[in-house]
Amino acid sequence: MTVTGIKITEKVRNYEGVSNFIHKLKPSLAKWGRLTPRQLEAAEKVILNEERQKDVKVEDLPKELRAIAEYKGESKFVLDLQEKYLKYRQLTEKQVQAGYQAVYREEQKNSQVSLNINLVGNTIKLGRNIARDIKEEYNLEFHPILVDVTQVLMMSNKALKLKAKLTKENGGICRCCGKTLTDEMSRMTGLGPVCSKYVGVEHPTTKADLPLYRQQISDKIDEVGEFEFWIPKRGIVEWNGSAGVLLKM
Repeated sequence: MTVTGIKITEKVRNYEGVSNFIHKLKPSLAKWGRLTPRQLEAAEKVILNEERQKDVKVEDLPKELRAIAEYKGESKFVLDLQEKYLKYRQLTEKQVQAGYQAVYREEQKNSQVSLNINLVGNTIKLGRNIARDIKEEYNLEFHPILVDVTQVLMMSNKALKLKAKLTKENGGICRCCGKTLTDEMSRMTGLGPVCSKYVGVEHPTTKADLPLYRQQISDKIDEVGEFEFWIPKRGIVEWNGSAGVLLKM
């Protein structure tokens, strides 16, 4: 017997509906322990038809399936899945996940709010993956781990669109790779020797070299300028500044 046949057999055995046909099958099933192929086929049609006519208890559905059942947007893909589920009461796990992701993306897009908040003195520490993505998108020679946010452009439920630039301030860690700075000169410059090389400025060896070095680094940062990027709120490791409250919204 197929898996479907086993399910239908169990549904007949536990049936408490109004179909006389199914009720007449129950004694036979109890006696012989099985149904003929024709009986299975007929029972399946009756039972599925009854199930389709019942109201879906959306509140009892898993989160992903509930999102599809309650969907009221215009995505044909999701609406087709919704219709299929309401008709057959069944979707594959792959269909459920794909449908849920489509609903989630639409919700995020619809929740975006333009803010255009100009900021001063807001430095954030980014996760390494976010910094890597910015590096690759803007073809930078370094990973912008510590950046000064100059403007919050947009906000959704889960993410922010920011305009920022590499910070010129020291944050206790290398502003490019995020590693702890161990030697005195690196702590004074905010960059380690390797990352300093990536930025394109020779790392100073004496304190007398610091003023020139800082000016050269400042010029390099100004050359790079500002960059825009979307970042999940969870991708911001630390936010020092007044706008950090946005992470809680």
